[in-house]
Formats: sequence, structure tokens, C-alpha cells
Amino acid sequence: MKLKHSEIRDWRIRQLGIQDYTCALCGDIIEPTEAVLDHDHKSGLLRQVLHRGCNSMLGKIENNTARSRMTPQRLKVFAQNLIEYITTSHTEVRHPTHKTKEERAMMKKAMGRGRGRGKKPPKR
Repeated sequence: MKLKHSEIRDWRIRQLGIQDYTCALCGDIIEPTEAVLDHDHKSGLLRQVLHRGCNSMLGKIENNTARSRMTPQRLKVFAQNLIEYITTSHTEVRHPTHKTKEERAMMKKAMGRGRGRGKKPPKR
């Protein structure tokens, strides 16, 4: 069976009710305006309803699995380790391109000196 484009909205709303109005990935409540119907891009088969942001993140992961050599097993381990990894401070050494809040403020102030405060740069 293949849905018609005009049937997507009703199917999404019905599926959202089956899911108790929660995102199939993050588990949070989905407002109808944030609900999107997810599907497998290889097969076209519908999956479930997700938050717009969760669907976007899923797309980034799925669209880059081949390039990053992300096998299903590797993705499983990656996902299990992700939260601890991004919430743990590993060292006290900063990356050379990172700017602290103070450095950004100094750069902004320095940029403002050359053309006067509040004035737009001249059009070219």
C-alpha cells in the first residue's frame, strides 16, 4: 500500500494517537505542529511520528552512515556511549579555534572600533 500525499496528515495524526502523542525517539510529548511522519529513505516504508528536530538528527545519522562506515553494530555502541561522552569534560585544554565568551566580546569590540558604533558598513 502507498499513501497518497493528501493522506499523510490523517495517517500522521492517527499514528501520533497510537504513540500517545510522544516522539518514538526521545519519548517527549509532541505538539502537532512539531510532528513529522518518518520513513525509511531506502524502502519508502513508514516508521513512526517524530519531533521535527529528532527526525532531522536521524536523517543526518542515516545519510552519513556509509561515509562514516557506521555499521548497525558500531552505531549501537556509538549511541550507547554518546550521552556520557558529550557530557564529560575530558581535559582542561581548549581547541585552538575555540573562542571564550570574553575573547568573542573583545573581537566584537575591536571590529566596532573601525567603523563607528551602530553604523552599517558602507555598501560596495
